[in-house]
Amino acid sequence: MKAVAEKIDVNELGRSVDLKTLSEDDLVATMRDALAEPEGAKTVDASVFARLVKGASKSQLEAVMNSDARRPVIDAIFGRMSEFYSSSGASSKRQVVHWHVTGAPGGGSDDYQTAMQHGSCAVSTSLDEDPRTELFMNGTEFLKVVTNNANPITLFMTRKLKVSGDVGFATALQKMFTIPSA
Repeated sequence: MKAVAEKIDVNELGRSVDLKTLSEDDLVATMRDALAEPEGAKTVDASVFARLVKGASKSQLEAVMNSDARRPVIDAIFGRMSEFYSSSGASSKRQVVHWHVTGAPGGGSDDYQTAMQHGSCAVSTSLDEDPRTELFMNGTEFLKVVTNNANPITLFMTRKLKVSGDVGFATALQKMFTIPSA
């Protein structure tokens, strides 16, 4: 088994480490260390992160999403969501989406609100506006969706993604974001 350096950059991990040789604990530690500081998330190449999610096993992704690295990973994704908002297909009306990433350790979910209007996307952890749609999915499926490694329509059809509210708008969300892929 290949030994992992004491501290490895997420970009390096995604580019050059065979994830099959990486233990779940090493992946969790790498994600935690890389995203411990808010600035760390900004240095992660989104397409490399997508490749990392694609190459990770289900158990590795579950380990990350069931660990103390979960919240920093989710915060990093939502923290950069406005960068990937393309406003393609969006209207001039304010469109609010509530995201519920279920399966948090100890139960519950990590909840975020995105509000899109006039070519911008604002992200918040307070669900203080009425949503046009709400999305519910577990952490592993969330990682796959936001890295373009899973089709949200397929997840919806297989009940791994639940939608409340305007389902048509929920299907259009994918067109509103330029999602990096592996």
